[in-house]
Amino acid sequence: MDLIDDKGRLFGTVNIIDALAVLLVLAVVAAGAALVLGDDGQQTNTDRQTTTTVAFEISGVQPYVADAVPEGPIDSESVAAVENKSVRPTEVVVKDQNGNLHERTHPRKQTVTLELTLNTTETDDGVRFEGEPLEVGRQLKLDFGPVTLDGHVTAFSPGN
Repeated sequence: MDLIDDKGRLFGTVNIIDALAVLLVLAVVAAGAALVLGDDGQQTNTDRQTTTTVAFEISGVQPYVADAVPEGPIDSESVAAVENKSVRPTEVVVKDQNGNLHERTHPRKQTVTLELTLNTTETDDGVRFEGEPLEVGRQLKLDFGPVTLDGHVTAFSPGN
């Protein structure tokens, strides 16, 4: 007895095309059920929505960008509020004609330091922001409404 006969039937009884179609339908149904009924992996019973106070620094921005960062409550899912904002000239390293390095303030670019309240999740493993661990030095891209900025976390302390 052949595995597939001359009429395309598997073991002489089932058409192989029909068998593949049934397997495809079963796979789609199983995937759909897993999607609807399964764990979404976003939050467990030990996860708790909280806020975290974060020191955030953005270096080398133009003055108009620094001015565009609002203070107070933010209409954003990730950033709850800008509690405090300070702006200072960006420090840069320049080389003189003799090859010596000197630290100088940039004539236009500024460094913005923000104290933020972020919407975070507290888990057994620590504090998470947008699904990733919140750590000092972590690069973040945050939307403040009128401006979106890339910067890094310099300090944080869990809130309530």
